[in-house]
Amino acid sequence: MIMLASSQFDNLHADDNSLLNCEDSKVSASEFIAIVQPQPYFHPIIDLYTASVVGYECLARGIPPYELPRDMFEEAKKNGLELELEKACVEATLKTIRQLPHPVRDLNFFINVSPSCLADLNFLKTFNSDSIMALGLNPGQFVLEVTEQKSFESYEIFQRLSLYYMAEGFKIGLDDFGAGYSGLTALIASTPHYLKLDMAIVRDVHLHAYKQKLVKSIASFASSVDAKLIAEGVETWEELEVLIRYGVRYVQGFLFDRPKPMPVDLDGEMRKKIVHLVEKYDGAKIYLDRRIGDMISRPPTVPTQSVTCRDISALFKKNSKIDHLVLVNGEGKPKGLITRQHFFMRTGGAFGYELFSKKHCDLVSKTNFLAVEEKTTVTNLARLAMDRFPEDLYDPVIVVDEKGMFIGTVTMKDVITKATELEVRSAMATNPLTNLPGNEVIRHWLQEALAGEEFAVLYIDLDNFKGYNDSYGFLMGDELIRFTANVLSKNLSLLHPEAKLGHIGGDDFMIICPGLVSEKGLDMLCWAFDTGKIEYFKPADVKAGYVNTFDRQGRQTQYPLVTMSIAVIDHRSMNFLPHPAHLSEAAASLKKIVKALSAERRKSSYMFDRRRYEEMI
Repeated sequence: MIMLASSQFDNLHADDNSLLNCEDSKVSASEFIAIVQPQPYFHPIIDLYTASVVGYECLARGIPPYELPRDMFEEAKKNGLELELEKACVEATLKTIRQLPHPVRDLNFFINVSPSCLADLNFLKTFNSDSIMALGLNPGQFVLEVTEQKSFESYEIFQRLSLYYMAEGFKIGLDDFGAGYSGLTALIASTPHYLKLDMAIVRDVHLHAYKQKLVKSIASFASSVDAKLIAEGVETWEELEVLIRYGVRYVQGFLFDRPKPMPVDLDGEMRKKIVHLVEKYDGAKIYLDRRIGDMISRPPTVPTQSVTCRDISALFKKNSKIDHLVLVNGEGKPKGLITRQHFFMRTGGAFGYELFSKKHCDLVSKTNFLAVEEKTTVTNLARLAMDRFPEDLYDPVIVVDEKGMFIGTVTMKDVITKATELEVRSAMATNPLTNLPGNEVIRHWLQEALAGEEFAVLYIDLDNFKGYNDSYGFLMGDELIRFTANVLSKNLSLLHPEAKLGHIGGDDFMIICPGLVSEKGLDMLCWAFDTGKIEYFKPADVKAGYVNTFDRQGRQTQYPLVTMSIAVIDHRSMNFLPHPAHLSEAAASLKKIVKALSAERRKSSYMFDRRRYEEMI
């Protein structure tokens, strides 16, 4: 553990005039706190991979006329009581968290602290691992979120303080990252566990390409230094989709909920929307994925508050094959994880064994373990497991049922092995040109859609693509196909919220929906293609309306500009459960009609199949 000597405390405040001086205040600290009555409000932080709340930012509110934190702290500043108000807010927050029911009480809580509060001697003495555990809470649940817009005069002090609080078991977060001038220096000094992406970057990110590149870069950087990136201020689904696309896992904003006096969970409809949006960007793996059921093993379990560290030491030494065990409560729910490596690291050293041997093993267990339901897929589990902090990275994952009852654990060796197998299968099932799911996945999607009461299947290909390839070359032809895939992907949700896009091969694509598609969406899709394709033609060809090339006999031939034709077949034309071959045959004849329409209109077109099919086509 890293300790700060009292002399270091003195150095922290030798030139600090920000400490409370009640004699110069207009009101005393206790009087002001009684007037303001600070209380916490909780704003949920969402894990997009699991569509669940993983923690709450603890915000401060007062009573009228100090409901807004800005008004409350401005009044405190007038009275020289900012630091005392901030500490009172933290105390009120801890008091409320202590009274929360499980399992909400076991989640992460982000507490905003200013640099001056973080360095305050009284705060250092009262907000520590001992005081937190005395409340029945775990220091590992708390993230000290330091605002990036307020800087330390000395980053050496900031670094020492960060190391001290981390040694106490707390985590460090940088708020409003990207907003202030001191962000990179603060980042180096604190090596934080969390980075809060400033909401000014998130706001309307779907409308600004520069912001999108910035988000992508910051997300990549955060991942490379084992920091978790949280995007603040998410207010629209368009913003959320861009964040998902560029690798942001944790989000916070009014889209999900507003701050409330008591923590609230996500509703079922919101979870479904998040799951569908995340799946949209992992389509190839989703069907090929598998659940973790056959990977689960049952390690030894012990009841909480029943076994000493001496007993655990004897167990590990007696049986070298036991790598970990799980603490469970009287209901059979997991409450702690003890790994061999972590146990001997905590109880080792000159005095470690004597200090812990007679105490309950609960004291050295990990309570911030990763727990997942048995229905979790391998892909999702791999992402969750590998996104943990370095000290927890190779811990086994605890598996529970839908009621939270302990089932068993999954080792990281099994997770990595299965995930690697899945990556190979996914690569084989993905079109290398567009990275879209290929024929194997499309067949499974099609079978699922046909089993439902409603479905729509869209067969899409490019008209006059051969002429374009002959005139512009295969490299430009590949670029045009990638452009087509991009247009289809971006407009997919306009057709149906659960639409899936696959690449059959060449210039052929397929969209499968578990319901009817929107004609307005099809109009937008055709317009987007015809508008964007101009960039892939020479101005002279665009003006002429065709490209010149030569056929195999060497004769000059004119090809109209490439258009997109879409044949739409849905359940309304089928009086029976069709076989995929029936749809292919119907689509082949319909595409000829659509292509003729596109050629006549000189623009992309679609057509619904209004023919009625009986059992035999």
